[in-house]
Amino acid sequence: MGIHHNPRHRAQVIKWAQDLMKRDNFYVLDTETTGVGKGDEIVQIGIVDKNGTVVMNQLVKPSQPIPDGASAVHGIYDDDVTDAPTYKDVYVNLSKVLAGQVVIAYNMDFDWRMLQQSSYKYRLPDIRTGKRDCAMKQYAKFNGKWNPRRRSYTWHKLGAAVELEGLTVENAHDAVGDVLMTLALIHKIADAT
Repeated sequence: MGIHHNPRHRAQVIKWAQDLMKRDNFYVLDTETTGVGKGDEIVQIGIVDKNGTVVMNQLVKPSQPIPDGASAVHGIYDDDVTDAPTYKDVYVNLSKVLAGQVVIAYNMDFDWRMLQQSSYKYRLPDIRTGKRDCAMKQYAKFNGKWNPRRRSYTWHKLGAAVELEGLTVENAHDAVGDVLMTLALIHKIADAT
């Protein structure tokens, strides 16, 4: 690793991860979707607890066909979700699982937007969680590579961050695979010196 832009920020992220590990529990969330636009929908939700226990691994049937480009990324095709419940069908259970919980996602802005979009589409209230945090932004501060053009730390794709930390990339772009890699990254940060 090169010279950190601000070593104090790295220490703050280590403390963030250590504090998470001291909690009774927290959840790591990921979604796979039909795309990244304002009309796109969730096709898979993955959630694990702080111990890596799978709390939810749910395929979701969108109201639109899954584009080939999205399927090429996450491997979920229309045939896979033919008998899956809709977001409206999984909403109550998802709301119960996340209610009041600390929730971490790698790129929380995206995953949270997708949950909000899906709730809005079905005229459902936003899901209410406890504190939400973005592991991608935390990792950027931990890694310390500065992007002078953006005047912020450089964001890394999940697979790249996992590789940079010497961890194994497994089942990338599967919601449960991604949350397990995110959790492994949080553990690695918490153990850093």
